[in-house]
Amino acid sequence: MKYRTAQGGFTLLEVLIALTLMAVLSMLSWRALDSTARSSEHLEAYASDTMALLRALGQVESDLTQHVGTDVLPPAAADDDKPREASVLPPGVRWQASQLSIVRETQEGGWQEVVWQLDAGRLMRAAGLSAVTLPLPEASQAETMLTGVSAFTVRAWVPGQGWSATTAANPQRARGMEITLSMSGSGESFRKVVVLP
Repeated sequence: MKYRTAQGGFTLLEVLIALTLMAVLSMLSWRALDSTARSSEHLEAYASDTMALLRALGQVESDLTQHVGTDVLPPAAADDDKPREASVLPPGVRWQASQLSIVRETQEGGWQEVVWQLDAGRLMRAAGLSAVTLPLPEASQAETMLTGVSAFTVRAWVPGQGWSATTAANPQRARGMEITLSMSGSGESFRKVVVLP
């Protein structure tokens, strides 16, 4: 006599339920991967913008800490007949009309003029050729250091007065400078404080 053995397996309904569950899990996984990829792209763009901002502020700090002193550029003579606003910034550093001009020492032992200014949302840096005699060649060859900038401002730290404008009637020399960059896209403002030698 022959015995029939029961066949083990899945019914069609069980297979369809398993396929449906796999499809739902695949869809959820795809959405999670897509969200992760978008977040990664956003973070990379933000990191790139942050690095460009750090490079620009670091270069401004480097230019300021290498400014020449009174041995190269003596302070301007005061005109006793006409009281005027004088700069609290050290010789070789000027701030006028959203433009920061710095006469700095170069690695070759000379000096050069560097000009930072805001132009149509771009923070530009122009540098002149290095020279060992005055007057120095004017800053040219401007390059874009940062884009998306809505404001570029400078304040000076004067002992006993705190943060103030870069000019004063009876100036004391500033001991530090604050450079502020406001970004147009995010509306955030970033500042760098540089201690002047």
